[in-house]
Amino acid sequence: MTPIIFNIDVEPAQRLVKGKPDDWAGFSELVALMMERRRGLEDASGAPVSFNWNLRMDPQIEIAYGRADWIFANFEQEIAQILDTNDTLGVHIHTWRPVRKFFRDTWLAEFADEEWISHCVHQSLDTFRANVGRAPTAMSLGDSFMHSCAIAIMEEHNVRADFTMTPGRAPKGANGKGELANGTTPDYRNTPRYPFKPSAADFTREGPSNYGLWEFPITGGVVGKTRKGEDRYNKLLFGTNPEWVDTLITRALAEGAPVIAGDCRTDVLTHPKTRERFLWALDYLEGKARTDGLTFLNLALLCDRLDEKPLEVAQ
Repeated sequence: MTPIIFNIDVEPAQRLVKGKPDDWAGFSELVALMMERRRGLEDASGAPVSFNWNLRMDPQIEIAYGRADWIFANFEQEIAQILDTNDTLGVHIHTWRPVRKFFRDTWLAEFADEEWISHCVHQSLDTFRANVGRAPTAMSLGDSFMHSCAIAIMEEHNVRADFTMTPGRAPKGANGKGELANGTTPDYRNTPRYPFKPSAADFTREGPSNYGLWEFPITGGVVGKTRKGEDRYNKLLFGTNPEWVDTLITRALAEGAPVIAGDCRTDVLTHPKTRERFLWALDYLEGKARTDGLTFLNLALLCDRLDEKPLEVAQ
């Protein structure tokens, strides 16, 4: 039985947000769909099914929408549905900060300023606790970014799992065309492809002195060639090219991966192509649950199992 972690980042469709409520389109429909598909996945896997919903409550949300907990104020029913299930409700954080460029307001992805990064993480975790009454079990940072100060804050808040790091990914600055960034994301080219506790000396790897939380690296790898003939690397995204999804999951299973982890965003149903591909991915995962023993495990339970007996990893 191979656990698969199904992450859903609950955030605006636009990266450079302007504070429009319809930026969050798709969340309500996706909640309804996942609740509906749960039974089929449970029948296929023979076990309870858990998804992971990670909410945005960082300074970009507060500045653009007027309050950090905008998601709680405007999607109370959907969040209540998630909390009533076996699902994990967590936090997703971007470190965008407001800047001026050519006399207009825009956003900059802050990858270097430790004070701002700490502020983003503290605000998100504090806002979650204020609305839910406890710390989140899990969280992730956007754009595969991580910083040592963020992990230290997670430890303070008793966060048990993180889904940020992307093994094989080289450092990168701005993620999209026309975007701004200060600094780069970490170098993940030597990051393990299995769950590990980050080293206090180098959080991208294990070490003799580790943090207490579990890092669940996102499943990824080479999925083909680019037009230039170079290797095309992609992480597991539900809603992207079906061939890539199949390649990554089939390879992970063949290599005996102890855990598979994949992502999507809440706007995945709002575009015809990504909608079709996402629905295909759900059918595909249901089939893999029947034939290959995939299980959609509750994250707290998975952390418990890892704490009691770390997974055996093929080296």
